[in-house]
Amino acid sequence: MKLAETVVGAVRRAGGDTLFGVPGGGPNLAMIGAAQAAGMRFVLTHTETAGAITAATYGLLRGAPAMAIATRGPGAASAVNGAAQATLDRYPLLLVTDCVGRRERERVAHQRLDQTALLAPAAKWSGPIGDDALAPEAAAAAVALAGAAPRGAVHLDFDPSATSDVPPLPPAAAGTVAASPEALAAAAALLRSARRPVAVVGFDAVDDAAGVRLALERLGCPVLTTYQAIGVLPEGHPQLAGLYTGGAIERPLLDAADLLLAVGLDTVEPIPTAWPDRPTIAVGAQPPASTFVAVDVALDASPAAGLRALVERGDRAPVEWAPTAGADALAAARAALAAGPATGFGPLELVRAVAAAAPPDVTVTVDAGAHFLAVMPYWPVREPLGLLISNGLATMGFALPAAIGAGLARPGRPVLCLTGDGGLGMTLAELETLARLRLPVTVVVFDDATLSLIRVKQRPGQGEAAAVRYEAMDFAAIARAVGLEAAVAERAGEVTRLLDGGWDRPRLIDARIDPAAYAHLITTTRG
Repeated sequence: MKLAETVVGAVRRAGGDTLFGVPGGGPNLAMIGAAQAAGMRFVLTHTETAGAITAATYGLLRGAPAMAIATRGPGAASAVNGAAQATLDRYPLLLVTDCVGRRERERVAHQRLDQTALLAPAAKWSGPIGDDALAPEAAAAAVALAGAAPRGAVHLDFDPSATSDVPPLPPAAAGTVAASPEALAAAAALLRSARRPVAVVGFDAVDDAAGVRLALERLGCPVLTTYQAIGVLPEGHPQLAGLYTGGAIERPLLDAADLLLAVGLDTVEPIPTAWPDRPTIAVGAQPPASTFVAVDVALDASPAAGLRALVERGDRAPVEWAPTAGADALAAARAALAAGPATGFGPLELVRAVAAAAPPDVTVTVDAGAHFLAVMPYWPVREPLGLLISNGLATMGFALPAAIGAGLARPGRPVLCLTGDGGLGMTLAELETLARLRLPVTVVVFDDATLSLIRVKQRPGQGEAAAVRYEAMDFAAIARAVGLEAAVAERAGEVTRLLDGGWDRPRLIDARIDPAAYAHLITTTRG
């Protein structure tokens, strides 16, 4: 209990108030007891991966690292994907696992794994914490490291018989321009000579989105955002040009540019295609990898501070872009996506129906799969973190646990979970978690009984269609069986009717769609 209280105390002092996961007996039950004694709640999930994703999402939206627990052996192994999601998507997470203690390792082989080695590639840091004098320092450092940029998972192997390892303290965040005056002058000279600059905004810009938006408005240029930075400029903003994915759909705008500003761009997000051959200024405390982005000048600063310093240099030539160049580019991209072959009730029709019915303050979670190609370019995101998607890891099974985390983090606000049948199949048991917690989450399933993104990618000699096809599942019946309101929809009008009200309670819509449009969507988006 002493060690459990030490770990819980570190999380509590950092603002954490909830513990997530699946207990397996032993020390993690002590962790639950210590958490509840400290005034924290415990949220039981069905899998350790779901517990970690729910915790990480909760921590991201609350602004404090959240904690997930797992038992030893299979529990720790199951949590790896959740830790990887937190690390590659830059969500804060403290993962604490039971283990076969050092005193027993020579004797006990049952469920014995080198869990610090297992979790190390999926976390910012992985190591033991023991019941010794270093334990308070180790716990506090772990919590701080999880929440420091770039955020991610930190793993502690709970072993009272071990000697604690202390995670490295995170570097201080850059709040002002740290680049040399020469770098700022060089960046200003590039900007001064540009007539058609384009800004590419990444997830690191979200922490000071208001400051970034003000600086971008002073620049007056079109703005592309990555998936995770969507909302830095709200839907309808005249500079918003759509999404930067590393694909084909944004290429006409980038080809017309004569300067690129990579603002808070984390290269874990885009698909790894070639960066456009244009002069590039990178602004951010975590500069893009030079092997991916050919940076001419880097300003080592927070995105807002760096941009502000750059635009304040003044005497910049006016841009040649029209005031609505961004909005025009976004409209052209959406028109290209909509120009595919006519279908009946397909993914675009479903997205339009759901978007028209959703309340303006809804938080949206989107799973990996073909359906996100229809959701992301069209969804009207009005604020940063208004839409959440796993983009650095791009893991299926993200949307439902993330929706549960969002529902807990933002009490009273409606949440919309947009998932494919494949991703929901991976997390099906968490529908019971949703029903038990009675959260205001609406789950909409893009149901075509196929791994459609993989089906589109199949080539001759890569298996028959049956390799990516499932038998039909009645997700509505399954949802009702665990206590949710649920219905099947086979037309857009049925979706509209089913979504009329009911945003204050958990429910599911099994939307049976025609997947024919996906081939056009992936070709238009990615080339």
